[in-house]
Amino acid sequence: MNQPLILIVGAADTGRAPLAAAMLRRLLERRNITARVESAGILGHDDDPPSPDALAVAEHMEVDLHAHRARSLNDDLARAAALLLAIDAGTARVARMRFPQDSDRIHTLGELAGRDRDIPDPFKMQIGPWLMYAREIEHLLEQALPRIIAFVPGTAPIGVATPPAPTSSPVIAEARRAAAERTSQLLDLMLRIPGVVEWSAARDQVEATIVAATTHPSGPADLVAAYGALVRAALALTPAVPTTGQLTALRDALGRLEQPIAPGDLSAMSAQLGGWMAL
Repeated sequence: MNQPLILIVGAADTGRAPLAAAMLRRLLERRNITARVESAGILGHDDDPPSPDALAVAEHMEVDLHAHRARSLNDDLARAAALLLAIDAGTARVARMRFPQDSDRIHTLGELAGRDRDIPDPFKMQIGPWLMYAREIEHLLEQALPRIIAFVPGTAPIGVATPPAPTSSPVIAEARRAAAERTSQLLDLMLRIPGVVEWSAARDQVEATIVAATTHPSGPADLVAAYGALVRAALALTPAVPTTGQLTALRDALGRLEQPIAPGDLSAMSAQLGGWMAL
């Protein structure tokens, strides 16, 4: 009997998509779940090998991409797949436009992980962002696995129940925690390897994290709205080339957003804001 096909859909099928396919394959094997996991792209890079950065990251993540060759998503692949798992929302939109008859089986990794998150394409970035995004893809795959399994008939191993989809409150709390952690890691990367990430891109991610956190307070005692306003004020005072002290303070401030904000957090951030330009 043919194994059900899970197809990871990326852009060129030379970076994120084959990495995600290899990591998902490993996750399923560890759970004794039998399914084919392959990848394809929407940009027509047929027969291209993985990018050198993707190969280096694959080695670090202990998966092998050397035999992989890119291919384009076509009618036959779309029709055969039990699930077309797009690496980001833009890829999903293109896939749905090209294959409207298969749109009910096209979902993004973020959707199935319960996250409002797309992994950026690290093309032409240094190895640091590649590693960070690869680890995040693996984490999203782990979170999405119960829903991935649910889309593929007959893949649950005997005696192992598919976990239920998470309820809204834990998903929101996890999304806030993950966004804060991810942005803190990005700022930490900027501190450790200057020049690897442009400040304009990091600034946008900081702003998005503040929005995500302040939109979802954990309860009445969570002072995240007031804290977010203080962090935004600090962001407005930060110059086009932040100092090491300002990046460190922003990293630590974003790290606090992983948890509910207490009055002491507000006092500390307010005091730090007063001397922001001297950091």
